[in-house]
Amino acid sequence: MMNEKEVNKSSLRQKSDHLQPAQLFSIVMPAYNEDDVIEKTLIDLISHLDKSDFQYEIVVINDGSTDQTEAILTKISALYDVIKHVNNDGPGGYGHAIRKGLDVYQGDAVVIVTSDGSDSPKDIVRYFEKIQEGYECAFGSRFMPGARVTGYPKFKLLVNRTANHFLSWLLKSQYNDFTNGFKCYRRHVIDDIQPLITGQFNITIELSVSATLSGWNYAVVPTDWIQRDAGDSSFYMNKLFKPYFLTLIYCMTRSYLKKIKR
Repeated sequence: MMNEKEVNKSSLRQKSDHLQPAQLFSIVMPAYNEDDVIEKTLIDLISHLDKSDFQYEIVVINDGSTDQTEAILTKISALYDVIKHVNNDGPGGYGHAIRKGLDVYQGDAVVIVTSDGSDSPKDIVRYFEKIQEGYECAFGSRFMPGARVTGYPKFKLLVNRTANHFLSWLLKSQYNDFTNGFKCYRRHVIDDIQPLITGQFNITIELSVSATLSGWNYAVVPTDWIQRDAGDSSFYMNKLFKPYFLTLIYCMTRSYLKKIKR
């Protein structure tokens, strides 16, 4: 069974000693109809990050919410200057919201995190630490020693593990959680894999697979995940098989074409 040290050694390139430490970290958080949880998620995140020595900003993308999410974001962004509230006025969807956030973030590295409190703030700090050590990406895994997963539906877990085992085999990687969107990338990695084209949850594949195929090094750390406390998840597995597969084909084709042009 893989552990953190083994996965780090299996990355396509080892960490780079020449990279300058990041001066500012950005957290991009898409939000759609999260008025039950968004304020608590942000306050918990700020409370934890303020105990660290890292400079950070939180960019919340309101993805056309029809509840009180925008009103809450307006209120809380006035109270905390680290929070930036941006509306996604273009096409809606998880991927479109993330792409909007990646257009406006200011940091030297960016973490993508959910707005429902499922991802642990302590793991964001661990990502920051890996970036400062010289890695270009930090990938989380919910399914390795040291990770803790609470309330993950059994059928969803079966589908998740099957899909990720296939991706690991196809990409010849020991990493086992490509479909997890909770990851950190240095700015030059995000710039390199542009333009992003996906608009829904398949952006998790586009980002992580593109970065891996492009050869950027990454560290993998065990991360915690807990079932959302409130609100309605917009993640529907039965709608994702085809777009995930097509996104994978797109990423592999694009990588091949980039290589033959060099």
